Amino acid sequence: MAHRILSIHAGYDGPNGFVDGYVGRPADRGPHPGLVVISGMGGLNWFQREITRTFARAGFVALSPDLFDGALPEGRATQLHYKNSLDVERTVENLSAGADFLRSLPWTPDDAPVGVVGFCLGGGLVLLALARTNTFGAGVVYYHSLFPDSAELENIRVPMMCHYGTNDHTTPIAEIEAFRAALDHYEKQYELFMYEGLGHSFLNPNQDSSARREAGAAESLERTFAFFRNHLGVAPPETAVAAEDDETPEKP
Repeated sequence: MAHRILSIHAGYDGPNGFVDGYVGRPADRGPHPGLVVISGMGGLNWFQREITRTFARAGFVALSPDLFDGALPEGRATQLHYKNSLDVERTVENLSAGADFLRSLPWTPDDAPVGVVGFCLGGGLVLLALARTNTFGAGVVYYHSLFPDSAELENIRVPMMCHYGTNDHTTPIAEIEAFRAALDHYEKQYELFMYEGLGHSFLNPNQDSSARREAGAAESLERTFAFFRNHLGVAPPETAVAAEDDETPEKP
């Protein structure tokens, strides 16, 4: 049985000022491990809110920081402009502060590792957050479209899991293989999964309504939940005590 949840507008003070955000959490008192959930170039839109709630239902206190300061860019060209204009250094600092915010909440242990997961743009930001800070205890990358210099990967010291579709033109197989080679060169601890026939952003049902996409998305999420439970410490939802929530569970 999945956790019943609460979701709420959130925000915290970072090194660069106030950071707006959104939190989903199990409705019981916990404690539960924290996750920073990083959006793609659509920002804190409906999908990002729903995937944040999905992690909450799996037993995590999940924070999605607002990368674009309230903007919800629409249209591919506009979204790409926001993506390519992002101040990456400032964003990584804000993500790190988000982990500190999660530890300050009463539903998370104040001394436990925090995980980080991101999609597309957010997947690349996961890599940079792991490489440039010591904040996070584990990271999951979904089809990253921001490609750090491979030398940055040497600084990653925590386990990772990575997910990609074989039909992704944004993050093509050549990029994935170069990334894998760099991780192997630096002897990093990671798992990498390929999903046959799936394209970019395959977690999002708006990208593809096929049964293949739905099955691949579900499989990847179960792997991700298990990975974080293993490295952050959380009971699976079947053993959790359910509480009342304020919304009906939906699929991501």
